[in-house]
Amino acid sequence: MRSIHYYIKLSTVCASLGLTAIFTQAQKVVGRNMSPLHWGYDVRVKRSADGKSLRLSLHVDAMTRLESQDALVIYPSLVSADEDDRIDFAPVSVAGRMRYKAITRSKALGENSRTSRFDNKLHPFSDIEEQGISLQESVPFERWMADGHVMVREELLGCVGCGIRENQGTVAVIDLPIFKKEDYMYDFIEPEKVAFKYYKDSFDCKVTFPVASYELRKAFANNGQELARLEIFISRSLDIKGAELKEVLIEGFASPEGKAEYNRSLAEGRTLALSNYISGKYPGLKRAVTYRTVGAGEDWEGLKKLVGISPLSNKEELLSIIDRYPTDTERESAIRNLDNGRTYDILLNEFYPQLRRTTFRFSFDVRAYTQEELPEIFATRPECLSSHEMFQLSEIYLIRGESPLPVFQKAYEQFPEDVVAKLNYANALLKYGKKADSALRVLSDVRNDSRALFPMAVAYHIKGDWKKAEELLKEAYKQGDDRAKVFYGEGAYE
Repeated sequence: MRSIHYYIKLSTVCASLGLTAIFTQAQKVVGRNMSPLHWGYDVRVKRSADGKSLRLSLHVDAMTRLESQDALVIYPSLVSADEDDRIDFAPVSVAGRMRYKAITRSKALGENSRTSRFDNKLHPFSDIEEQGISLQESVPFERWMADGHVMVREELLGCVGCGIRENQGTVAVIDLPIFKKEDYMYDFIEPEKVAFKYYKDSFDCKVTFPVASYELRKAFANNGQELARLEIFISRSLDIKGAELKEVLIEGFASPEGKAEYNRSLAEGRTLALSNYISGKYPGLKRAVTYRTVGAGEDWEGLKKLVGISPLSNKEELLSIIDRYPTDTERESAIRNLDNGRTYDILLNEFYPQLRRTTFRFSFDVRAYTQEELPEIFATRPECLSSHEMFQLSEIYLIRGESPLPVFQKAYEQFPEDVVAKLNYANALLKYGKKADSALRVLSDVRNDSRALFPMAVAYHIKGDWKKAEELLKEAYKQGDDRAKVFYGEGAYE
C-alpha cells in the first residue's frame, strides 16, 4: 500500500502540469458576477441585404492575461428585450499553455466526459493574445431581434479547488430600424383646383298614357303620384345653391313591341305632351341655353341592360338575338319564336313596362363654394363639390374634431377614376378607420402608382403581416419614397 506522501506528491505533479481540473470531479461554481466581464467584446449586428437573416459579428479581446493552468469558456447569446426569446450560439474556449495541453491530451485519449465543456473550437491563449478572436453568426431574422441584446456568459476555470467563476453581462443592445405602429405615416394629397364645375342629374318619369294615345291625364292610373315625384325633382334641381341650369333634355322611350316607326311617333307625341305640362309649371326650364325634346322610340339598349342583370336562363341567347339582327322587326320576330313564346311573355309583362318612360336630364354650371358653404353643400348636394373642395372640407372636419373619413369616402365614390381620390380614401381608411382590408381593396386599383406602396405597407402591418409590409417598404424606397428610407435605406441593411 502506498503512503499518503505518495498521493500528495502525485497531486503536486499534476497541479504543476495544469491537470487537476480535468482529473477531478466537475468543478463547482463558486462565484457569479453580472459585470464586469473578464474580457472585452465588440459586437456588430446587421440584417442581410434581403432582410431575411441577422448577421452577428463578435470580436473578443483578451483584456487580461490567462494563466497557464486556466481556461475561459465564452457563451454568447441573442436575447429579446422581454427575455422571452433567445438564441444561444456555440461557445468558444481559450486555454492557457498547460491547460491547453492537458485538454488536448484528454481528447486524444477519448476522455470525453472530462472535456465536454471544450467540445467546440478551443484556442490556445498564445494564439489569440494579440489579435483576439472573431466570430460570425447568421440566423433567420425575427422581429424580436430588432430591439434585443447580445449577452455573454464567461466561465473561468482555474486550478484544483478554485472552482468555476462566472461573469455575465450585456455586451450590445440592438437597435435595428424596423417598421412599427409609431412609424405609420399618412399622405393626403391636395387635388388640383378646377376652373369650371359641371353637374348633371336625371330622373325617369313613368307616367302612363292610354293605349295608342299621347294625351296626358293626371288622374289616369298612378300619374298623380308620378307627376308629384317629377315636380319634386325639378324643384330641388332649380334650387341648387350656386348652380346655373344650362341644358334640359327630355327623352321619351317606348318598349320594343309593335312597329318601330309607330312606337317612335308615339314616343315623340308623349314626350312633347309631358314637356308642355312641365314647362308650364316651371317656365324657368326653357330659359336654359339648350332645351330639347326627343322621341327616342324603342329602347333596345335599355332592354339589353335589364336582360344582362336578370336571372333568365336563356339570357345569353336573347342578347345574341338583339345583337345579331339589324332591324327591330327581325329582333322582335326572333324573340317571339324563342321557346314557343314563353320568353316573350316574360319580357312583355316584366321587362317592357320598365322601358316605357320619359327621362329628364339637366346639366348645370356650378360656381366655386366658399369655405363656409362647404358643409351645407356636402349635406345637401355633395355632387356639386369638386375633389379639391372636398379636400378643403376634410380639413374643416379636422378643425372641428370630426373624422373626415365620410368626406374622403364620398370623393372616392364621386370620382371613381381619380387616382388621388383613391389614395386619399385609402389613407383615411387606415388612419381614421384602421380598416386595412378595405384600404387594400381601394389601393389594388392603383397598385402601379408608387404612392400606393407605403399605405399598402401600413395596411399589411396592421394585419400582422410584417414580412409583406417590409417587402412593400423596400419597393417604396426603390421608387423614391423618403418615408421608407429609414427602414430600407443606406445603413439599414448590409
